[in-house]
Amino acid sequence: MTYSNPTVGFRNISTALTLAIASALTASQVQAQSTNGNVQDQSAQAQQPQEQIQPISEWNYDEVYQKGRFLASGLMGTDAIGQNGDDIGDITNAVLNEQDKIIAIIAEVGGFWDIGDTHVIVPWEQVQLSEQGVQIPVNEDNIEQYQLYGEDSVVKKQAFQQKAAIAEGAETGQRTWKLSELINDYSNLQSGAGYGYVDNAVFSKDGKLLAVLVMSSGNYGPGTMAYPFYGYSYGWQPGFSSYQLPYSEQDVSEMTAFDFEQFNGLWES
Repeated sequence: MTYSNPTVGFRNISTALTLAIASALTASQVQAQSTNGNVQDQSAQAQQPQEQIQPISEWNYDEVYQKGRFLASGLMGTDAIGQNGDDIGDITNAVLNEQDKIIAIIAEVGGFWDIGDTHVIVPWEQVQLSEQGVQIPVNEDNIEQYQLYGEDSVVKKQAFQQKAAIAEGAETGQRTWKLSELINDYSNLQSGAGYGYVDNAVFSKDGKLLAVLVMSSGNYGPGTMAYPFYGYSYGWQPGFSSYQLPYSEQDVSEMTAFDFEQFNGLWES
């Protein structure tokens, strides 16, 4: 006859119960962190200097139509053109500074020149925009100078605090950010109410971000609206999971849809 030890049984039950409670607490904490992510983002952006925010009544699309040269969606994915006019790759991203201006572009080139596909980073002042794409001064002889992690890169490591980026999760440095870190983010209103998502962005010829395009949804009606972009100086950070518009429901109800046909920019988006 086999006798069971009641003490051992109690310990087993106690251990199982402890593990179950710990597991439940962990799941609860993860869920709370996920739920609070947007709240923390909104709280940080809520500390914006309200006096610097442009009232919707003073904002219109005229300057965006007139000065806008290209869209983010057109830039990312357009052809990278070599100095001889050949297609040598694609533009994959752009790096912006605290003033919301492009300071460099990232391109994937290669598949020839006796090397495989590789990413290069080119200062904005060295690129030329055309209807065919973005011309960059990268060739087989000087590609090492433009390597993203190259020791002799023309874009100094210090510019990005020794952190350059290719992938979505990589870092570009404390005070620079990648264009891909803004596009497709959720967008909330001043109250925290969900509004839509960041669908695109408009840039001037010199790479200045003129407006952020937000695709509205829900009770605000379908359509893409253009808003001033409020970046670092307004509490926004590229790591946020959402982009907060500092406007009310009443403000956005007065907006009209952005007319893409009226926007005469480079490249189809």
